Amino acid sequence: MTGISRRNLLKGAAFSAAGVAALGLAGCAPQTEATKAEAGLAETGETAKHTWEVKPEPIAADQISQTVDTEVLVIGGGYSGSCCALSAAQNGAKTILVEKDAVLNGHGVGGTGAIASRALDDLGLKFDKSLEMERWVSTCGNRCRESLVGKWFRESERCMNWFLDMAEANGANCMVTVGSNSTVHPEIACYHFMSGGPIFEEHTMADFVEYMFEAEALKAGAEFVYEMPAVQLVQDEPGKVTGAICQNKSGEYVQYNASKGVVLATGDISYNDEYIDAFAPVANRVFTRLCSDQGNVGDGHNMAAWAGGAFQEGPWPTMMHPQAAAVFHGPFLFVNPDGKRFMNEATWVQGKCLGVMYNGGSDHAWSIFDANWQNDLKSSLEHGGGMFWDTFRPYGSDYQVAVDGHTKTVENGIAETPDYYKRADTLEELAEMIEVDPAELKATVERYNKLCKEGEDKDFYKENHFLFPVEEGPFTACMVAPGLLAVVGGIHISDNFEVLNENDEPIPGLYAIGNCAGDIYAVDYPINIQGNSHGRCLVQGKCLGEQLAGVYQEI
Repeated sequence: MTGISRRNLLKGAAFSAAGVAALGLAGCAPQTEATKAEAGLAETGETAKHTWEVKPEPIAADQISQTVDTEVLVIGGGYSGSCCALSAAQNGAKTILVEKDAVLNGHGVGGTGAIASRALDDLGLKFDKSLEMERWVSTCGNRCRESLVGKWFRESERCMNWFLDMAEANGANCMVTVGSNSTVHPEIACYHFMSGGPIFEEHTMADFVEYMFEAEALKAGAEFVYEMPAVQLVQDEPGKVTGAICQNKSGEYVQYNASKGVVLATGDISYNDEYIDAFAPVANRVFTRLCSDQGNVGDGHNMAAWAGGAFQEGPWPTMMHPQAAAVFHGPFLFVNPDGKRFMNEATWVQGKCLGVMYNGGSDHAWSIFDANWQNDLKSSLEHGGGMFWDTFRPYGSDYQVAVDGHTKTVENGIAETPDYYKRADTLEELAEMIEVDPAELKATVERYNKLCKEGEDKDFYKENHFLFPVEEGPFTACMVAPGLLAVVGGIHISDNFEVLNENDEPIPGLYAIGNCAGDIYAVDYPINIQGNSHGRCLVQGKCLGEQLAGVYQEI
């Protein structure tokens, strides 16, 4: 494609309603040489082994410049780690969080999913846990551990209400966004979107939660130490993890001893090609990697493995969105770079990504619609919608809010990011602009319009209320490009978040939460509960903090 780079993510993209402009899906530059080096196989003489299979020599005691004692040591300052540090400190445990970056790191849109909350009660929203858990588990191919998922469902409401109390005390307000009433891929209206207050105004949506947790944790006596990457865990003779050795920006080693536990909260492996190739090869097919933090290279995974921990069975599930180029595409006709239709377009975000990559045979496709698209979009929302199709509109608002938001997105996109948004008076002109064969595109549109007229999609059996013909100019094309947000599989853990070995035995003193931990998802990332990845970080962080402080009571 002329002028289009796989790394040119969201360049100047115009986001639509509900503050989606601040999603935190910042563009990522190519990997650094240091990151590439981490992705190589370790040479061990006769054969090459993976990095996580080669335990480094222990750092000698005479190389330690400082020793710090604490009760709880949290490694990683993302959502789950900062939440765990806050929870532990609030419940009386002496807590230190170390972060290798100079800042805390928030990812994604910034909202948090919960199966129940007082905010949902205020809106009269109540969901069937039995049904939603079954959808979650079945999306994961029934290969996730159901007891771990069940714990999330039990704890979700309690943890979210704690979160709401804290956000409101910091001047923020909660907006619950709509879900999708699709009969095939429903998404419940459970996405808690926070905004307002001094912390929110100072940081992006993606970072707001982490900095709120830090502010509250500091009040509770926790310590946050930046530019302090952990490089090795410390184990005693029986194998218990008793701390970690970190390295400050001067290159000196600092040993943190943690009497109650070490928590790995180091994020996923999005920027480590060695891990991607071994455990999530589907990620090699995406248009780009969306996570703005290139520090997610599997530090915690390596340390867990070196300590004797096991990994969740692969392939690991990936979280993807098809908004790595244009933000909008709706349920309209998709064509691949050959100008051919290849899938049912009115599906969920993961389905669109996988469909583009596997059925479309490329890292991008084009959503094609005509001059009547706003009316068609509004009509579609009576039957479908969901994430990025329904624009995160506030629950209770009418469909026009989504239409207006996407209209602004498309018009701004055509003006500001012409690589991803195209418009022409004729299909022939549009075909030239998106670099597909005009005759092929014309034949595809004619076939599609015929199916729309007949009221039955005999090619891919898209529901007939999503069959909108492409007839009246001007015609618009929006690039549909899958992007990797996170790899949401990883370290094998117990229901109490203990790191487990290959025999399902805990590594004493070692825990893992958030995207570096595995088992709660498998095969695919379920989105019937919007924002459940952040919801998982909230529940795991709060519950583990309480557990390490000795106050947790199982529901």
